[in-house]
Formats: sequence, structure tokens, C-alpha cells
Amino acid sequence: MNFELAKKTAIKAVKGSGNILMANFYKEKSMSFKGKGDIVTEIDFKSEKFILDLIKKNFPDHAILSEEKGLVEKTSAYIWIVDPIDGTINNYHGAEPFCIGLCLLKNDEPIISAIYNPISDHLYFAEKNKGANMNGNVIKVSDRDLKNSVIMTHLSSKKDSRDRLIPHLEQIYSSGMHMRMLGSGFAAMTYVAGGNFDVFFNIKTNAWDFLPGTLLVQEAGGMVTDINGEKINIKSTSVLATNGVAHGEMLALLKNI
Repeated sequence: MNFELAKKTAIKAVKGSGNILMANFYKEKSMSFKGKGDIVTEIDFKSEKFILDLIKKNFPDHAILSEEKGLVEKTSAYIWIVDPIDGTINNYHGAEPFCIGLCLLKNDEPIISAIYNPISDHLYFAEKNKGANMNGNVIKVSDRDLKNSVIMTHLSSKKDSRDRLIPHLEQIYSSGMHMRMLGSGFAAMTYVAGGNFDVFFNIKTNAWDFLPGTLLVQEAGGMVTDINGEKINIKSTSVLATNGVAHGEMLALLKNI
């Protein structure tokens, strides 16, 4: 496997997709519902097609798992995880943040990750055991404890997830300094990795929503598990990403959700 080509492909994919999003950002977009409060736009599909075509061209033997197209299965140790727009509702309404993200896994372990915020032109990149950066500048997580932390989460469009989370929000809120809901898990994980904020969790999610951010946070010195403290993998359905300092206390708060 050509590792340098994989890095170039990851960066070209997210930045090229970002150009597509920005070219259509202020235009009216057609959309459809995947479920109540869960939309997909024609720009999601354009963004995804650009990324998938690029991966297939350069690595035709690799498997791909993407949000809209699902699994393109191949007999390979390598699989690309792709989300063409994380923050679709924000993007649809002409708001921010929203990001494009992908990662490459080898034997289920992330080895390359790229997340791009086209509004700010911030490209986040991580390579296993080589650190994390934003536009080439090294980034690190904060060292704040939980009581001084800003905690980010996501309130799902699915009622069962909201019913699990909402009764616990007051205790979680009062354990930290403040809370934020950004509408983009990738944006939240870049804020953890960059030390802007300190904690992000989502109690019900999918691999493409958190795996591209997982390596970024870890290589920036943070910690990522599911909400039960188990190692993150492609089958995980929850995520807790922190600066590491606040991780144990957050796991205790999330224990009964």
C-alpha cells in the first residue's frame, strides 16, 4: 500500500469535497428525509461521489464505508470510513459548523485521518504515532479537569436517544463549566483535539460519525472510548472523546445512560 498516496488522497478528498460544499453553500438545496429530523441533500451525494471516486481510482482494492452509500466491500486489510457532510442540517440552513471527514483503517485500526472545515479553511490531519495538526501546525488537547471543562454533546432526532440522555443533562452540565451542542461531531472532536474545548460525547451514533475524529483526538494526546469505556471500533455505537484528564469522571457520569 502506497502510504504517501493515501495521505495525499485523504487530503485531496476532504478539500475537494469542501470546495463542492462552498460552491453550493449559499444556493437553495433540494433535500429529502431519511427519518424524522434526519435529512440528506443533493450536495451530500455530490460530496460523497467526489470522495468515493477518488478513493476507488487510487485504491480500487480497498473497502469503503460511507454514510450514504453504505459498505463497498472488498477483501482487504484496508477500509476507508467516509462522511461527506457532518452537520448536514447546519449546511442546509446556511449555518455552521459542518465538516467533511474520513479515515483509513488497517486491520480495524485508524492509521490516517483528515477532517476539513471549509468555512474556516481548517484542515485537521493525523497519522498514527506521528501526532495531529491543523493546517500543518501541531495541536494538543487541553489539561483542564472536568469542573473547568466545556462539554459538548449531540441531541438526537431519535426519541429513544433523547429519552436516554435528557434526564442526565442537568448532572452532566453541573459537573463541568458549560455545555455546547454544535450539530457536528467532527467539529466537536476537532475542538477537543485542538484544546479549545475538552469533552465530546454521543450516546447513539455510527462509525462514520466518530472514527475520523478518533485518531485526531488520540494523536493530539486525548482519549477516545465508547461511553462504557470500551475501545472504539467500527461496530461501536457511542463515543466519548476527551482531553484524558476528564475521561474517568465523564465515564462515571455516563454509566447509567
